[in-house]
Amino acid sequence: MSDCEKGFKDQDFYTNMRFIHGDKLFDKDGDVYRVLPVQMTYQGWNTQRQRSKDEFVALTQEWHTKGWNARQGEINNLKAQLNNMEACYIEKKKECEACAALVSEWREKPIGGWSDYARGGLHSRQDCADDLEQALRGAND
Repeated sequence: MSDCEKGFKDQDFYTNMRFIHGDKLFDKDGDVYRVLPVQMTYQGWNTQRQRSKDEFVALTQEWHTKGWNARQGEINNLKAQLNNMEACYIEKKKECEACAALVSEWREKPIGGWSDYARGGLHSRQDCADDLEQALRGAND
């Protein structure tokens, strides 16, 4: 028994139709019911079912599209964050390389006392600290 027939049996007029047509109420010739009111009910039910199916497909596609667009927005935001993180990483890498270059330079020139600094040949410890601070701030790019 089809869903349409089950629904037909739940209607108020089913008892009268059953009394009139008996066991032949739901007889068919191929895909067509022999009793015209049953066939009309079936066509209405089938049309409604098809329309509901089409509406369901349309809604599903709409939800999918909205979800897709939302995910694309999230992906774009993540890409922007990744690019920002990459730029920060590159900047920090430059700062570290500048600090490493200063340390290398300091290793080549030993830091002497005040007399060596006064002659202009060597850096003072304060000068080294200032250079390092500038490098950490990115001043030695």
